[in-house]
Amino acid sequence: MENNYQLSRIHSYVMGLMSKEEMYEMEREALNDPFLQDAIDGYKAQNGVDVHQLSILQQRLAQRLETRSAERDKRFYGWQRLTIGAAGAVLFLVACSLIFFKFIIQPAKEKTNEVVLMEEHLRLTTSQLSDSDAVPVGGWEMFNEELNTELRDIVGDAELQLEFNLIDGEAQDIKFIKNTNNTMAISVASFLQEKVRWTGKVGKLDIRIDSKK
Repeated sequence: MENNYQLSRIHSYVMGLMSKEEMYEMEREALNDPFLQDAIDGYKAQNGVDVHQLSILQQRLAQRLETRSAERDKRFYGWQRLTIGAAGAVLFLVACSLIFFKFIIQPAKEKTNEVVLMEEHLRLTTSQLSDSDAVPVGGWEMFNEELNTELRDIVGDAELQLEFNLIDGEAQDIKFIKNTNNTMAISVASFLQEKVRWTGKVGKLDIRIDSKK
């Protein structure tokens, strides 16, 4: 209802001067506002009141409506601030998580990977014996890196000397001249035959593998 219950409306309603539509509207408003209903009942009981009394009544009604509006706005803005605060807290936690992962966890992981690679590069050396013309496709540096990776889970050291023939770029007829670690030898032979492409005709290699620390 508006902030003013005009004196003329209450008077017209009580005196039956309103149309049916206006009276229905007034009654509907009174159902939703007990204070308006009290004003109408009081007017009827006193068989009309003077202008001064109704002015006081009007002021009380206006104050009541203003209070209700203020309480409604307070609840609305209270929930709004709470929602904004919760959203801000979630964004803050997400940002902190991203920073933690980027600057703490990820560098630690990269550092670990660097240490592992250094250990692998230091474990193995390969040299060719006389009369060997075999060269791995990709070069010896890549060969050593890939063989290091192949042997990274095998504990122990080894000294291996072997020879093999090359047919269509594949190692065939692998024979070990020296073998101090049979587990290493089996893995090396499988690697040479299945995972390396070669150029040349004959391969004779000396492979030294340090202990895994």
